Amino acid sequence: MPRWSRSVPIFLKTRPGPRARLFLQRILQEQVSFAGRFICVCFPGVPMTPAIRPQSVHNRLFSEQNIFVGLCILPAVLFLGVFLYYPIVETFRLSFMRASGLGGETFIGIQNYKSLAGDPEFQAGLINVFSWAFWSIVIQIPLSFFIAFSLTFYVNRLTKPLRAIYYLANVLPSAITAMLGKFVFSPNNGILASLGEAFGWTWLTSIDFLGDKNVAFWTVFTVATWTYTGFPIIYLMSRIEQIPTEIKEAAELDGVTGWRYAFSIVLPDLGYPMRILAVLCTIGSLKLFDLPYMMTTGGPGNATVTLGITLYRHGFINWQYGKASAIGVVIFLLSLVFTIVQFSWQSREGDVK
Repeated sequence: MPRWSRSVPIFLKTRPGPRARLFLQRILQEQVSFAGRFICVCFPGVPMTPAIRPQSVHNRLFSEQNIFVGLCILPAVLFLGVFLYYPIVETFRLSFMRASGLGGETFIGIQNYKSLAGDPEFQAGLINVFSWAFWSIVIQIPLSFFIAFSLTFYVNRLTKPLRAIYYLANVLPSAITAMLGKFVFSPNNGILASLGEAFGWTWLTSIDFLGDKNVAFWTVFTVATWTYTGFPIIYLMSRIEQIPTEIKEAAELDGVTGWRYAFSIVLPDLGYPMRILAVLCTIGSLKLFDLPYMMTTGGPGNATVTLGITLYRHGFINWQYGKASAIGVVIFLLSLVFTIVQFSWQSREGDVK
């Protein structure tokens, strides 16, 4: 066998650290050079040995480990593709069509969006969801913080039962919540109407909580506040409990206790969770459908109509799939814009936790 004076490249699975490099140099007793995951060993005047060549790209891509990982994530990818990404793409496509779901489809461009711009029901639904989002942030989030801090700071025997009670409404199905709301606010045999008759409060019995267009929105919003504040309360409580006890003890030594401690120490620390809740409230308001529809079906008039109710009426009552898809695209884009703006604001401030 001929003798050669040449360098032999060797490919390693991982990049060697400083200790591994020193060990290789001592063992091989030769000149060793390193380049990432390759090492080059110089063997002057010794029989040539086959070089351990790096694996090809094909072998690395189709290794047993990569195939196993691919098979594990394949069901999730298929599920997302069929039930999430395909409906989104199909909704965008149908928004440019005149379609009823039964016959053929006709491409009409942005005509569906133009008709929505002049639709009074769509305009009322857009105003209602923005109003709902605004009052959710202004009322529900501060109320959740007040309850969460009270249950965390003032601990007693009622704390644990109250946690369960506040979160109970969030667990109940929307149909049961709507039924309870109608049971309380029904103008004929509701609880409030019965109390008004029992105590002779004619002003209470004269209010039609679900039939008056000036009151219906706030009636549904009141039921929604009771329903949707359970999650923010539990979320904020978990974040408050993560504040180190050393900070609380130092604040007590400085005389910062009670609600002064809440507004001076706790509230600034909850800036990021508060913004997350604001995003969730906004997106939830844009998608709102079940509670207003089951309590008032969007009435009286368009007082409690939402974009979700308008989408349902156009798509499943009037069989205007193109216009309903256009409303779905509007909801999707509004939610996307609010989310991007929120997290862009977060990244500019550098508030990442």
